Amino acid sequence: MLVELGLIRAGAVVVPVNTGFTVAEAAYVVGQSDSVMLVSSSSLRGRCLAEESLAVTADPDVSVQAVVTVGPSSAATTDLDTLLGSAESVSPQDSAARAAAIGPDDVVLMLYTSGTTGFPKGVMHSHRVIGNMSDAAARLELTEDDLTVMYLPLFHIFAVAATVTFMARGAAMVLLEVFEGGASLDLIEGERATVAYGVAPHYLDQIRHPSLAGRDLSSLRLCLAPGSPDLVRMVSEHMGPAISVYGMTETTSMTSLGSVHDPLEVRAETVGRVLPRSKVKVVDEHGDEVEPGVVGHLLVQGSPVMQGYYKRPDATAEAIVDGWFRTGDALALDSDGYLRFVGRITEMFKVGGENVDPIEVESVLMRHPSVAFASVQGVQDERLGEVGLAHVTVVAGETVDGEELRRFARDQLASFKVPRHVVVVDQLPMTASGKVRKFLLREQFLGEDA
Repeated sequence: MLVELGLIRAGAVVVPVNTGFTVAEAAYVVGQSDSVMLVSSSSLRGRCLAEESLAVTADPDVSVQAVVTVGPSSAATTDLDTLLGSAESVSPQDSAARAAAIGPDDVVLMLYTSGTTGFPKGVMHSHRVIGNMSDAAARLELTEDDLTVMYLPLFHIFAVAATVTFMARGAAMVLLEVFEGGASLDLIEGERATVAYGVAPHYLDQIRHPSLAGRDLSSLRLCLAPGSPDLVRMVSEHMGPAISVYGMTETTSMTSLGSVHDPLEVRAETVGRVLPRSKVKVVDEHGDEVEPGVVGHLLVQGSPVMQGYYKRPDATAEAIVDGWFRTGDALALDSDGYLRFVGRITEMFKVGGENVDPIEVESVLMRHPSVAFASVQGVQDERLGEVGLAHVTVVAGETVDGEELRRFARDQLASFKVPRHVVVVDQLPMTASGKVRKFLLREQFLGEDA
């Protein structure tokens, strides 16, 4: 974080890299972004990141001129202390002049999309996104007395935005290098955290942890829990008052944000109201704005929206049309200004002509006491066009089979929404930011079914 803030003040563009990437994947991001310096921890989870960083620089498409490592390393890299020591050769006047030359529209951050469906794209954001984070801090009513335990990966927009949001109000952040349910609860309880950030896998692990019942989590006044309505209700019941949030990498994480002062049903069923610096509209397939409460394609405009995809004018032109960013998400905007998230337009599928929202089906499956997590998508079917495919993981010590889960789903869903195929797996392939890599599950299922 210290290096990142220093680079920003010097006018550099920061490009966070997913620590779960292989050397080849990291080389793609470092090379495509035209990065000239690579900074990494010397090691992580038994991996020698210093050596991997040097391997990244050997890629012919990479133009890195210096590799800096944090922590002891025998690799031929520059250590952080050496880098910081070189700062003494720069005068305060030169440093101030460099900072003063930075404009609000200059690119400061380039985050790469998660790549769940293909090669990641570099999302360019300017310094103006600070305003959106300040607005989020106000909606969250953050003060210097607040503290959060951050276990979201710092290369993901949700965590990047959170760090700026907390700094905007002088609030504290305790970092946990690797998430584990019990360890995160230890810190939340021990540090008397007031705000929790997480996604569904984090909260589910915490709520289902055997030590939860004996914990004192009364310090939590707010939990940010983007996900299904059931998740917001569950977190509110077991940890602290939860709100939902809507956003994506291209819109600086937060386009809309709930309020802890709203009734639980509003907090669960909506993703809150739009933050001040964003404008939204919901349109139909013809691009015409729909009536309040009608589901359509959400478009976003304003300073929190990206400047574009780096060196991808084709993708930028497809994503931003007439100044409006096309989210690819289906939402409804009610007359009170609350947004209700329905799902990814590209992930919804049709069974015999009937629309099915994967999130609705996943929520039902995860109500089964033996199910830890569920992922649902459509796969081709000769007679119905598409049918549902569900992959589920099971709570430790429990057992369940696919037919039992289908019977469970039939009691709560229309018959066309019940997954035709249910596969129980040990684990789901996830990105580091908590998204299921559904295309891998589809490929595996189709390969086994062939």
